[in-house]
Amino acid sequence: MLLSAPFRYQLSPAHPDPTLAQYAVASRLSFMLTGAPPDAELLRLAAEGKLRDPAVRAAQADRLLTGPLADGFVRPFTTQWLELDQPVTIAQTHIAKQDFRWARDLKASMREETIQYVRRMVAENRPAKELVQSDWTMMNDALARHYGYPALPDGTLRPVTLRPDDPRGGGILGHAGIQSMLCWMGDNWVIYRGAWVLRHVLDHPPPPPPLEVPELNPNDGKNRGKPFRELLKIHQEDGRCSVCHRTTDPAGFAFQNFDISGRWRDVEHGHYARGELDGRISWLGVGATRPVDAAGRLPRGEEFKTFAEFKAQVVALYQPDLVRGVLKNLTVYATGRPPDAAGLRAIARTVEQLKPTEYRTRDLIKAVVASPAFLDETPADPRRSTP
Repeated sequence: MLLSAPFRYQLSPAHPDPTLAQYAVASRLSFMLTGAPPDAELLRLAAEGKLRDPAVRAAQADRLLTGPLADGFVRPFTTQWLELDQPVTIAQTHIAKQDFRWARDLKASMREETIQYVRRMVAENRPAKELVQSDWTMMNDALARHYGYPALPDGTLRPVTLRPDDPRGGGILGHAGIQSMLCWMGDNWVIYRGAWVLRHVLDHPPPPPPLEVPELNPNDGKNRGKPFRELLKIHQEDGRCSVCHRTTDPAGFAFQNFDISGRWRDVEHGHYARGELDGRISWLGVGATRPVDAAGRLPRGEEFKTFAEFKAQVVALYQPDLVRGVLKNLTVYATGRPPDAAGLRAIARTVEQLKPTEYRTRDLIKAVVASPAFLDETPADPRRSTP
């Protein structure tokens, strides 16, 4: 029984039995937005045959996303969308930071900052541009210490207005947990960071790497101490590598000001050595320092020189791309499959429809819930005329 398909899988809302189809809609809506079975109100609406009405589903999304069970959506969706389950690095620099509880709480807080940031955006229906650029973040005592802010009383994450001179600014791209998980061998990894932002923020995913691509190890003897830009230029001379790296690498340079613990830095070392401090791994800079080089290029060719310029250009020029990517991920999360050609056309129309209201975050979720794709239906193509 536990392995049977009816037990393991939800019924499709396109089930031929109209009664079962109503309860299938209730289940899909509830498991998507709360991670739990339908409550009494959803069951009542299903019994009354009202859940195929897009307006009713959107109203229920408002109710569920502002209720106590909303974490059942925000946490798993954000983790899946941004791949937050990757390891987080904390650079150990002195004995005081070896306290187990402090390191444990900081790592957990670094992940939680992004989840609670998205949760507040959904709860308050904030504009999607704040995913990239804002004047606030979620912070507790461990993160305040990590970011160099005045002490906070406890581990509770709360909204904090950022200092005007904080170069990270607001938005998920400056979160320590995200920048820390996109590192390798003790240093920033431009390739990882570039591929991540193209895939998860700009909706310009790079193609999969070709087979038998030589590995680029910055700690090899011949590579040690060389700036990343020089290493990647050498790497791109191989025709097998340049196909992806010409687009991926320039975007990744935007994040060079973040060290492996996700804190801001203005200079970088020639290389970083793995060591041990009080029985724990440490990654410490070795050799002379040099100014951080954060100049790069966006997928359509726009150039930037700093992290702030990068974010400003994303907000000004790539908001539709960001929103399109979020809608695609919401569709996958809701239905268990990526949107097909008809679904992509519907997403494009949604992007245009929501532009005048600044792509408010909860409105994006409601648009997916109200879409034909949510019911496993194929939307009508408005380009086809009715005879």
